[in-house]
Amino acid sequence: MNQNDFNNYFVDDIVYDTTKVIFVLESPHTQEVKNGYPVAGKSGVDMSSVLFNSKEPFGKLVFEKKVENIGLVNISNYPLQKSAYENPEAKVLEFFELIRQNPKPRKTAKTNINLVIEKMLSNFKKRLEKHKDKKLVLCGNFAQNAFDVVFDDSEFKDVLRVPHPSFNNWKKVRYKDKIEELKIFVKDGGSYK
Repeated sequence: MNQNDFNNYFVDDIVYDTTKVIFVLESPHTQEVKNGYPVAGKSGVDMSSVLFNSKEPFGKLVFEKKVENIGLVNISNYPLQKSAYENPEAKVLEFFELIRQNPKPRKTAKTNINLVIEKMLSNFKKRLEKHKDKKLVLCGNFAQNAFDVVFDDSEFKDVLRVPHPSFNNWKKVRYKDKIEELKIFVKDGGSYK
C-alpha cells in the first residue's frame, strides 16, 4: 500500500474557532472514512443520543455545526483497524493493530513499530497542542494512554476521562456517574441547535 492509497483513508479533525470542548478519540473506521468526519458510525450515534437525545451521529452534528462549541480530534487520522482497509495486507497495518492494543512505545521492540508510534503521536501532539485553552474529553483507554505519552493534564484548561462510547458504554449503569459528569462538563461548552 503506497502513500496515495493511505490518503484515501485520511479523516481530518474538526475544530472550529468557537470550539470550547474537544472530544479526543482513537481513530476513524469505515463510516468515518466514507463520510469524511470523525465519529460518523454507531459510536457517534450513541454519543449524540446520550448528550443531545439525537439519532444523528455526533460527528455529523459537529461537522454540520448543529452542535456549537464542540470539536473532534482522533489520535490517528488514519484507521488503526485492518478491517477498515480494502487491502489489509500492508505491513504497517499489522503495526496499527498492535498500536491499538497499546499506543505506548515499546521498550524492547524488534521491529519498526516505535517509528510508527512516534510518528503518530508526534502528529497528534502537533495537532492538539495549539488547543491548550480548550477543555478535553478523552474517550477510552487508547485515547487516554496516547494522550499521557505526550501531554500532562495540567497543560490544558480541563481534562475529563470517560469510557469509549462503543458497545453502548455511555448507557451502562457502571458508567452512569461518569456520564453525568460528562454532561455537566460539556454543558458549559457545547449546545445543540
